This record gives sequence, structure tokens and C-alpha cells, in this order.
Amino acid sequence: MNALKLLAAGTVLVALGAAPRGEDKNDVAKLLIGKWEVTKADPGTVPTGSFMEFTKDGKFLVTAKKGVEEANLEGSYTVDKNTFTFMLNGKEQTITITKISEKEMSTKDKDDKVVELARKK
Repeated sequence: MNALKLLAAGTVLVALGAAPRGEDKNDVAKLLIGKWEVTKADPGTVPTGSFMEFTKDGKFLVTAKKGVEEANLEGSYTVDKNTFTFMLNGKEQTITITKISEKEMSTKDKDDKVVELARKK
């Protein structure tokens, strides 16, 4: 019985140690800043090959590409823990960051649609 309790406690400690460190708002906000290319996206989100740029001063720039057509949009964003909320064309949307590092980011929206991005600069 004690061995089982010890094994359970060890499993919890390993799981906690393997989990991402508690990224606070500033960590996510710092990692988010830069230019990102959409590498994979669920239908109904942003087209693959589009770019998103997050600036230090809270600006959100999107270059959406679909075939040969290109649209440039500008808005603003704020970060709260593992989410960012952006205002674009008068519409507000909150996106959850499911994974972020220096090189890649994965997000999902309120409908669980996923977008994967790679840092470009």
C-alpha cells in the first residue's frame, strides 16, 4: 500500500515537472511579439501562408493571402495569461495560446479551430 502511494506521488511530481513552467502574462506577451507565418490552419480561420505581426506597442498586423490576392489589416491586441484579444475591423476576438516558444505557436479560438504558426522574425 505504501509503495502504491509512493508511486502515485512520484507520478504527480513527474507530471508537474514535465508540465510547462507557469508562464505569466509577461512571458507570453514577450514571446508573442514578432512576425509569425501561418503554417497550418483549420478551415474558417486564417489562410495558410498569411502573416501576423504583434508589436511591442499593442498593434496587430495581418497580411492575409489567398491565392494571388493579399489583404493587409491592422488592429490592436492585449494579452491576458495564455490568451490574446485583438480588435480588427471593429470586431473583438479572443484566442487561446495552447503552445508558444521562440520558434512556434499554436492557438485555438472559441470554436476550437486551430492555427499553427512559425516565427519569421
